[in-house]
Amino acid sequence: MKVFFTDNWDVLRKELEKRGKAIFIELKSKIEFSIGDSTVTLGLRDVLEFLANLDYEFVGLGFGDVDADIGIRLKKANTVEEVLKLEDFETLNSLIKKVKKSEKSEECGAIGVFIGFVRGKSDNKEVLRLEYEKFDEIFDEKLREIENKLKEYEGVVDVKIYHKSGVILPKEDIVYVVVMGRHRRDIWEPLKQSMEIIKKELPIWKKEVFIDSEVWVHDK
Repeated sequence: MKVFFTDNWDVLRKELEKRGKAIFIELKSKIEFSIGDSTVTLGLRDVLEFLANLDYEFVGLGFGDVDADIGIRLKKANTVEEVLKLEDFETLNSLIKKVKKSEKSEECGAIGVFIGFVRGKSDNKEVLRLEYEKFDEIFDEKLREIENKLKEYEGVVDVKIYHKSGVILPKEDIVYVVVMGRHRRDIWEPLKQSMEIIKKELPIWKKEVFIDSEVWVHDK
């Protein structure tokens, strides 16, 4: 799902809706929904996760303050070409839906999932947050290469990987790997190897931030 600031939504909407579901949100510190007589207040990330799970492809945002780090860097886009070049916002559910829509999914009966999340302590020190920076120019290309490498395992039909960037807090998810195979025996080995390949080949760097220090580290 592409998420972006824009001041050209009226023009963009018509073109984007030809490609998928699109919606515009006037960005505020909090977003309110009415359900019956009750009002539910959500942050931007919660709203985006909800929309991604409903198969929205494009979310335009009015300019304003972002209340939380959402795992991608928000940018301005005023043309379809600019929108399509943006990095994706995904959830675990949205990735699972995508592999189930894959060609030959009818032949499959198993999906395996790996979820990496932020630990609260590292080397006996309390972790305040992780900060990930990626090499934008080649990140998506390398991610697709890793997915294709995992698809080479016998019985694997599709693979989707999503790695967040920016600030991620303890217990928040960092990375999802979704492997779909014809049988359950087909998914375990590629799922096991996925993070070893990601750590070696994906151009993304991690900084651990503690109460009294911070350090750039290789993934453990």
